[in-house]
Amino acid sequence: MNRKIDFIRTTKVVLGELRFVVLVVALAVVNHIDALEKVVFAPQWHAQAQFAGYFVAKEKGFYKDEGLDVTITFPTNSISSYVLLKNGECQFTTMQLLDALKDMEWGMRLVNLMQTSQHSSIMIVGRDGKNPMKLKGKRVGKWNAGFSLPAMIFSKRNGLDYKFVRFTNNVSLFLSGAIDATLVTSYNEYYQLKQANVTLNDNCVLRLADHGFDLPEDGLYVTREYYNQNKATAEKFAKASKRGWLWCHEHPEEALEIVMGYVRRYNIPTNRILQKLMLKEVLRLQNDTKTTKPSFVLQKKMVEKASQLLIEGDYIDKPFTYNDLKR
Repeated sequence: MNRKIDFIRTTKVVLGELRFVVLVVALAVVNHIDALEKVVFAPQWHAQAQFAGYFVAKEKGFYKDEGLDVTITFPTNSISSYVLLKNGECQFTTMQLLDALKDMEWGMRLVNLMQTSQHSSIMIVGRDGKNPMKLKGKRVGKWNAGFSLPAMIFSKRNGLDYKFVRFTNNVSLFLSGAIDATLVTSYNEYYQLKQANVTLNDNCVLRLADHGFDLPEDGLYVTREYYNQNKATAEKFAKASKRGWLWCHEHPEEALEIVMGYVRRYNIPTNRILQKLMLKEVLRLQNDTKTTKPSFVLQKKMVEKASQLLIEGDYIDKPFTYNDLKR
C-alpha cells in the first residue's frame, strides 16, 4: 500500500515537473517570437516562381536566423507594390530597374539592396507569325502593373508608334485576337503561349535584349528614409534573401515545392510545369554573363544605361547615377 502511495506521489511530482518544463519552453518560444523584428515584404506581383528566393528564405527560417519576423503580402490589380511601399504598408519590395528610376523621378527616394535579375526577359510576340518590327501603329498588349517601359522606349526609338493596350496578367487578349502583338517575359507569358500551342519562332518573337535593351530587371528595394533609420534591419533582410536565392540555385526542385505551396495558398491560376519553367528561367537571368553565376550586384554602367534610355523616352528629365541608389 505504501509503495502504491509513493508511486502516485512520484508520478505527480514528475508530471508537475514536466508541466513546468513545457511551460518554460512555451514561454521561451513566445518570447523568441516576440523578440523578432516584424517587417513586411511585398513583391511586385502575385505569388509565383519569380519570387522563389524570398519564399524560401521565409519557409526555411533564413529570416528568423537574422532576427526577423517577415510577413509576405501581395499587391492587387488595383493596389500596386509601389503604393504599398509609399504608404508604409511594406518595408521591402521588388522593382525593375527602369521602374525604380522612374519612381525616383516622381519623388520616391530608393535604395537598391540587392540586384537579382541581370538581364532583360521582355519580348514582343506578333500574332499569326508576324514580325513585330512590321506592326507599325498596331495594338500591342502591355502589363497594367508596369514593367513595360523598355518596349515603350523601343517603340519610340524605332518609330513603330505601337498603340499599347493594357492587360492584367495573362495572354487572353492576344489569343482572342483583340490585339496584334503582346509583351511577354521569357519566364512567364512566353510559356503560357507555348502551352496554348501558339507557334513561336525568330520571325514573330522579338527579344529586346537583342536590340540594345539587355537591362537588369528585378531588384530588392527599400525607401531611402527607411534604410537610413533601419540600416541593420535592411542588411539582414538582404542577407537572408540572398541566402534564399542561392538555396534555389542549389535546390531547384525543393524550391519549386515551396513556390507551389504559395501558389495553392493564394489560389493562383497556374500549373506546376509553368512554374518549373519560370523558376529555371528566372535563375538563368540572375547569372552574370562572364561568370555564369549570380552576383546579386547592381552594376554602375547599367544604371547609367537605364537612365539614358528613360531620358530618350522622355520619362525622366535628368540622369540618375549608381550613387542615387547605392546603400
